[in-house]
Amino acid sequence: MRKLRQNQYFYLMLPILAIIFQANVCLAEFTIEDERKVGKEFFDKLEEHELLLKKKVLNDYITEIGTLVLAQTSRTPFDFKFSIVDSSAINAFATPGGYIYINKGLIMAAESEAQLAGVIAHEIGHANARHVASIIQKSKRMNIAAMAAVLAGLFLGGGGETTAAIAAFSMAGASTMTLRYMRQHEEEADRMGIEYLVRAGYCPTAMIDFLKIMKQHEFLSKTMPSYMQTHPGTDDRIFYIESLILTRFPPNNVKNIIGNFSRIQDRVPLNTSELGRRYRKLEEAIKKEPENVDLLYSLATVEDKLGQTASALEHFQKALTMSPRDYDILRNIGSIYLKTGDTDLAKKYLHRALNLNPNHPEIILTLGRTYFASGEYEKALESYLRIKDADLEDTDIHYLLAMAYGRVHNKGDSHYHFGLHFKNASRYESALFHFKEALNYFPKKSDRTTDINREIQELADRPAKRSTRNPRR
Repeated sequence: MRKLRQNQYFYLMLPILAIIFQANVCLAEFTIEDERKVGKEFFDKLEEHELLLKKKVLNDYITEIGTLVLAQTSRTPFDFKFSIVDSSAINAFATPGGYIYINKGLIMAAESEAQLAGVIAHEIGHANARHVASIIQKSKRMNIAAMAAVLAGLFLGGGGETTAAIAAFSMAGASTMTLRYMRQHEEEADRMGIEYLVRAGYCPTAMIDFLKIMKQHEFLSKTMPSYMQTHPGTDDRIFYIESLILTRFPPNNVKNIIGNFSRIQDRVPLNTSELGRRYRKLEEAIKKEPENVDLLYSLATVEDKLGQTASALEHFQKALTMSPRDYDILRNIGSIYLKTGDTDLAKKYLHRALNLNPNHPEIILTLGRTYFASGEYEKALESYLRIKDADLEDTDIHYLLAMAYGRVHNKGDSHYHFGLHFKNASRYESALFHFKEALNYFPKKSDRTTDINREIQELADRPAKRSTRNPRR
C-alpha cells in the first residue's frame, strides 16, 4: 500500500493550473463546464498516481451516504462523485465539478456514520455553492503565481510539506487571502451542510461532535489535523453550528441510517502502526462496553490482521454467542479455521453463514477456498463459477478458476483463465503463452476459441496502441 505524501497534491495541481491558465478562465467567468474539466483532470491524476482507494465496499458506502445527503439538496449542477484518498491524514475536500474526497484517516477518526455524513454534507455545501469557482473568479486581480498559491493552499490543506509548497511561490499574502475566503465560505457550507444532514435524518449535533474530535486530535498530537487546516476557524464553527441547532433544528439522536459503520472502518486498509493504534483504542472501548458485539467484532478483526489468531477467534466466538445469526461473524470464524488448517470446522461455520446469506460473494469465495484446501475440487470450482462475475476485492477469480480447472483435469479452461489472470497482472508474455496453449483444447469454431483469439489479438495490438499514444517513445 502506497503512502500518500501531501506534497504530491501540489504536483498533481500543476496540469490543472495549466488548464485554467491556458483557457484564460481566471480572466473571465469560471463556468460550470470549466469546473467539470478541472475536477475531472484532478480526479484522473489521483487515479493515475494510485492515490485513491479501490475498495468497492468502502466506496459504495460513502457513495450511499453522499447520495442520501444529495437527495436533500436542490442545487446540484454536477454529477457528484465520492472517493476515498489513501492517506492517513484527517482531511476531506471538494474540488471543482462535484468531486468529493474523504481521506481514509478521516473515516477512522469519525465515531459514527452521522459524523461522516456531516463531513460529506459540508463538502457538498462547498461544491453546490461553487466556492472554489468564486475564488478562481476573484483571482483575476492576481497574477498566476498568486493563483497557484491560492489553489495549492485550498487543496493541500496545510502542514509542514504544504506550507513549504505554498512558500515556494513567495506569495505569503496569497495564503492569507485563501484563509479569509475560506472563513467566509465555511459559514455558508455549514448552513447548507447541516440543513442537508438534518433533512437526511441524521443527528445535527454530529457535525459539532466531529469538530470536537478534531480539537482533541490537535491537543493530543500537538499538530493541527489537515481537516482543520483546510477548514479553518474550528472554534467559531462549533459556536456557529450550535447556535443554528438551537434556533432551527429539533433534537434528533439518529447516528446511523445505512448502518454497520464500525464494520466499514474494519475494511479500511491500515499499516501495522495504524492497526496497533486501533487495537489500543478498541481495547479501551471494550473495557467500558464488554458486551458490545460490534466492538468485539472490530477487536477480533484487528487481532486477526495482527496475527493474534487465538485471541481473534475467542472474541469472534464471544460475539457470536450474543449474535448467533450474524453471517459476518460466522464467515470470519470460518476464515480463521481455514487459515489454521481445520477445514471441517471452516465448512461448518461457512455453511451456517451461507444459509443466512446465500448469495454473499465473500462467503462463497471463502467456502470455495475451503473446498479446494480439503481436496474437493469440483465443489471449489462450482463455488468459484458462482462468483466469477462478482467484484471481489484483492482477489483475481481467474487465478482460482485456473487452479480449480487444472485440478479437475480441464486443461483448456485452466490455460484460458491463467491467461486472463496474467493479463490482469500486466504479465503479457505469460498471458500470451497460456492463451496459445488453450487453443489446443477447443474446436476451431467454438465460442471459447473465438474468445481466446480475441484476447491474443488484443495483446498483439498493445505495442501499436501504445506507440500511437506516445509517438516519441
